[in-house]
Amino acid sequence: MESKAHRIYHLRLTYEKLPVPGWKDIRNTMDVHSLYWIMSGEGEFSHSPDEKPIQVRTGTLIYLKPGFTLTMSSSIDQPLYIRMLLFDAFDVPYEQAIWQKPVYLDTLNLPFIKLYSPEQAVWIHEQFKQMWSIQGTDPHERQAEFQYVLSKLLHYMRDTQESTDPYMKAFQQAKFWMETCYNRPLKMEELARNFHISVSQLRKMFMQQMGISPKEYLNRIRNEKAKTLLLLTEEPMKAIAVACGFADEFHFGKMFRAWNDTSPARFRALYK
Repeated sequence: MESKAHRIYHLRLTYEKLPVPGWKDIRNTMDVHSLYWIMSGEGEFSHSPDEKPIQVRTGTLIYLKPGFTLTMSSSIDQPLYIRMLLFDAFDVPYEQAIWQKPVYLDTLNLPFIKLYSPEQAVWIHEQFKQMWSIQGTDPHERQAEFQYVLSKLLHYMRDTQESTDPYMKAFQQAKFWMETCYNRPLKMEELARNFHISVSQLRKMFMQQMGISPKEYLNRIRNEKAKTLLLLTEEPMKAIAVACGFADEFHFGKMFRAWNDTSPARFRALYK
């Protein structure tokens, strides 16, 4: 009997801790999942008085599960500027061809704290920026957009957990490159060489981890980005083609029709 579940994230609140020198605070809203993104500055976080404080700085991302206590203090010379995202997480089981009642998740498989590289931080900052800028009068559309962006971010946090396997590390780096540089020309030989892995091994890792080849994964990213731009912007086809990594509008249209059984213009007209 088939049994599966659909993961849902529901936005509760977004707010900021502005860079005021020497501020101190505690985590007040304890019944939600929280992401704290250190935009700039330095400071200390601690879970309990008995533990040594954790040093945090620009580029640090912290995940707090519900019920986790936290005390925060900001540097005087380099005050912390933090964006905080509070959300609920549910699994909706699907059993015997019927969707069941949502099950609240009290923890997610995410790293508690990690300092990201400057290149990684640019991508993470862009995801927070997108979630902060979600607008629209339809709450269902806002929720759908939030769900999409947050899911990407959480998948990325899981994928970039430290790995001692050199093949896994190369796979994660190549996957991140595709997700952030999809608008650039791609040659598998060059990609594999940059991350010190053979083309065949890179393909094997993608098939094991994603169920598809590297090229197919890149095509999915470009297709989803194209659909987003078609639905959420008024950009002309030529600009969308360039933004999604296509050499010209003709090639973009040809590939889009192959992926979606319709032209970009028709897709925009039907679903915008």
